[in-house]
Amino acid sequence: MVVVMRANTRICALLFTAALLFAGSIAAGPLPLWQLEGTDNRIMLMGSVHFLRSGDYPLPAGLEAAYQAADTLVMEIDMDDLDPAEAQSLMTSMGLIGDGKSLRDAVGAASYAEASELAAELGVHLMLFDQFKPWFAALSITQLRMMQLGFDPAWGIETQLAAHAAEDGKPIDGLETLAEQLGFMDRLNNDVQRKFLLQSLEDASEVEDEVQTTITAWRDGDTDTLNQLLLDGLEETPQLFEALLKQRNRNWVPQIIELTQQPGDYLIVVGAMHLVGEDSVLRMLEERGINSRQLSDEDWR
Repeated sequence: MVVVMRANTRICALLFTAALLFAGSIAAGPLPLWQLEGTDNRIMLMGSVHFLRSGDYPLPAGLEAAYQAADTLVMEIDMDDLDPAEAQSLMTSMGLIGDGKSLRDAVGAASYAEASELAAELGVHLMLFDQFKPWFAALSITQLRMMQLGFDPAWGIETQLAAHAAEDGKPIDGLETLAEQLGFMDRLNNDVQRKFLLQSLEDASEVEDEVQTTITAWRDGDTDTLNQLLLDGLEETPQLFEALLKQRNRNWVPQIIELTQQPGDYLIVVGAMHLVGEDSVLRMLEERGINSRQLSDEDWR
């Protein structure tokens, strides 16, 4: 899914979704980029940040080199076939509660009152989401909060890479559909969704300092810090951890292995949280006998 912090983990887990994209490099060093070893073709995996600011560019030059080296991009969702209007319509239709019920009914009166108070502190009226499920409200408020802080999905890695690829005529494939991605959230039971909404609101008020720390760690390829910031606390909600991370990683691994048997070179771009920790895509690939190594700017000189 298309952020960056602890959502702080919860927020980051969900949102961490141009010719000037890689105009230069600020510092040489490790990158949020890995290459699979022992394959006949080149397959790289880039950890992405779904919300960034214009001031976060230029990015390390090694990321541009990885883009240029790839024949095909593979993202969580096939971005060049994604119609924004259709995507918004799908998300809205899946997010509606229906059956005459409301958000208050879904989370209960006490949790709704708490959520309303927390949302008001962010300048958001929770009543705007009364017809929607808790996961939809959590995602929407998180996005609003990120944009309050100056972060914009238009500057996110996927959006920028998709525009870059469109200019270059470079094909893009997807690991899952938008309906599949949203379905992981939609299938969470009401209690997990309730906790997710409350935790997202609580974290949203504290996210400003932590998000910058996470972006810095991402740029520096600092996997230890990313592991702590992106995953710390998420495991406390096993169903959410399973839905957002583990099951999706398991679904992607066979598709990535299949790419090792295909002609051409690939750059796979997924949220950074999918590439760190014990349940990462990289660890699952290792368990299947495919190792990887982290790249740095030096690999491209």
